[in-house]
Amino acid sequence: MVADRTAPKGAPLTGERKKARTLVDDAVQTIGRDIVWGEHSPGETLPVEAEIAADLGVGRNVVREAIKILSAKGLVRAGRGTGMVVLPRGEWNYLDPDVIQWNLDHPELRDELIDELSGLRAIIEPQVAALAATAATTVEVLRLFEAYELMANAPDKFAGIEADVLFHRRLFEACHNKMMLSLMRTVFVVLRANFDLAIEVDFVSSRYPDDHKLVAEAIHDRDPERARAIMTALLDKNIENLATMRRARSRLGQAS
Repeated sequence: MVADRTAPKGAPLTGERKKARTLVDDAVQTIGRDIVWGEHSPGETLPVEAEIAADLGVGRNVVREAIKILSAKGLVRAGRGTGMVVLPRGEWNYLDPDVIQWNLDHPELRDELIDELSGLRAIIEPQVAALAATAATTVEVLRLFEAYELMANAPDKFAGIEADVLFHRRLFEACHNKMMLSLMRTVFVVLRANFDLAIEVDFVSSRYPDDHKLVAEAIHDRDPERARAIMTALLDKNIENLATMRRARSRLGQAS
């Protein structure tokens, strides 16, 4: 695969370049998922490029580019004379969206990851709310109340979910902290995973619009400690409900 060095930066991808990009993406998904799912153990040397390419039905350049991407995610290390070695799990970038998704896609890995991400969220998001109470502009505060109104008046649970995600997105934006913003996608993964479980077991009380209103009011009043405390209580409630939903899922599984 030869890069198009004549194309200007930001130019649309040509058909051939789109196809090549898709092949690389597909290879990343296949190899990465196999590693995360335990098909290749930490310390194991992957097959040579030619063998992987043959298995996937792609060229060796595609495999080479895919390995570069997986190396950036901390899953493998490629070196001359050592081959492509799967790295220990402690070196994986668990905040990478693909690594998160591969874990969520595996039933035996999903719950553990959600618990760990929920713990991370419990550390981060109360501080985000406190920062927003000091940094949010008037317009950003109004946008928080707007998202709350969408939650409170949602015509169905799906619209309510989108409004809930919107509230938290606007909360992160209102804190005006680039490091916190970089973690926003991780929080959304936890939110959507929780909502997926709530839908699966028909757990209708998984959203708390009134609690979100209290967060918005604390930010409006420029009270960071109150904003932090309310957000902490909201997340504690979410963790309790997560356990309740898992028990409901278990009962559904036993009944089927």
